[in-house]
Amino acid sequence: MHFAPGTEQEILRDAVVRFVERNCAPRDVRRWDRDGEFPETLHHEMVAAGFPAMMVPQAYGGSASSMQDCAIVYEEISRPSVDLGTRLALLAWGSMILSDFASEEIKQEFLPRVASGAVKLSFSLTEPGSGSDAASLQTRARADGDGWVLNGQKLFSSGADALNNHIIVAARTDPDAPRHKGISLFLVPNTSPGLTIRRLDTVGRKIVGLCEIFFDAVRIPRRYLIGEVNHGWHYITRHLERERITLAANYLGSARSALADAIAYACERRQFGRPIGDFQVIAHMLADMATEVEAARWMVAMAAWRYDMQLPCAKQASMAKLFVSEMLVRVTTQGMQILAGHGYTTDHDMQRYWRDARNCTVGGGTSQIQRGLIARELGL
Repeated sequence: MHFAPGTEQEILRDAVVRFVERNCAPRDVRRWDRDGEFPETLHHEMVAAGFPAMMVPQAYGGSASSMQDCAIVYEEISRPSVDLGTRLALLAWGSMILSDFASEEIKQEFLPRVASGAVKLSFSLTEPGSGSDAASLQTRARADGDGWVLNGQKLFSSGADALNNHIIVAARTDPDAPRHKGISLFLVPNTSPGLTIRRLDTVGRKIVGLCEIFFDAVRIPRRYLIGEVNHGWHYITRHLERERITLAANYLGSARSALADAIAYACERRQFGRPIGDFQVIAHMLADMATEVEAARWMVAMAAWRYDMQLPCAKQASMAKLFVSEMLVRVTTQGMQILAGHGYTTDHDMQRYWRDARNCTVGGGTSQIQRGLIARELGL
C-alpha cells in the first residue's frame, strides 16, 4: 500500500485521472446514462490505455497487474459512473475464470483477444428463482453429439448485450447431484442462435445495463465447456474475494465523486446571505461523509494488499464490499439532501450516483449475505 507522491501506484492513478478527463466528459456520461449506452469508442480507448490487459496473464498478451493496481484503476474509472468500472470488472472476472480453468485451446483463442479489445466477457449466474441462493439455478445444459445444448433463463446479467461479448454461463449438468456438485460453466457467444437478450428498464446502472437472457436450445461447441463438467461451483467461488474487492473499489470511486460534488455545491450555494457550507448542520454532514469515504479507502487498500500478499482475505473482502456499498448509499443520500431540489434534476450528477448506489448493496452478494460471511469468519 504505497500512497507517497511519485510511487508507481500514484503515477498509475494520475494516468487514469487524465484518461477520465479526456474521455469521460460529464455531458457525455449523462448522455450514455440517458441512452443506456456504453460507447464502443470508450471501450477502444480503454484498450489503448491497456486497462483490459491488466486483467489478463502475461502468457496471453496481458500484463497481469496486481490487485492493488487494478483497484486504483477501478476506483478512478468509476468516478464518472460505477458502470465504467463494471465493464472492466466483467473482463477481469471472465479472464480469471478462463485463465485458471479453461482448456489451453480456449485460453489461446480468447484471452489475447480480450487483451486486444476484440472480445468482451460477462458472467451470468442469477435466475428469476435463484438470487442469493445461487446454487439453486435451473438453467440446464446437456451433451449432444459434438456440442452442448442450453435451455433456461438468466436475470440481472450485467453487460450481456455488449458487442462481441461472450457470456460465461452457469448451468446445471447433473440434476440428480447435490446442487453445488452438478453445475458447470460454459462460454456462450451472445449472438448464438436460440439466445434472446432483453435489456431491463432499471432505475440505475443504465450504461452497461442489466439483461434478461433466454436460452432456447442454444447449441455451443463441446470445447466451450470451461474446465471439467460438474466443477462449475468451485470455479465460481474461487475468485469471490477478488470480485468483492473490485466492487468495493468501484463504489469508492463513485462515493468520492458524490462527496466532491456535495462540497462544491455547499461552497457555491448561498442562503441567508452566506454559503450553505458555513452552516454547522451542512458542514457536519460533509464531515461525516468525508470520514466514511476515507475509511472506505483504507478498507479497499487493505483487502487488495492482503490479496496480493496471498494472505487470507475472505473476511476483509466481505467487509470492504459491505461497508463501501452501504457507505455509498449513505453518502449519495446525504448528497441528494444537500443539493435539495437541484439534486432531483438531471442537471446534476448526484441523482445518477444515488440511483446507481441502490444496486450496490444487492449486486455481487447482498449486504445480508456479506454479514453472514463475516460472521462465519468470526467463528459464529
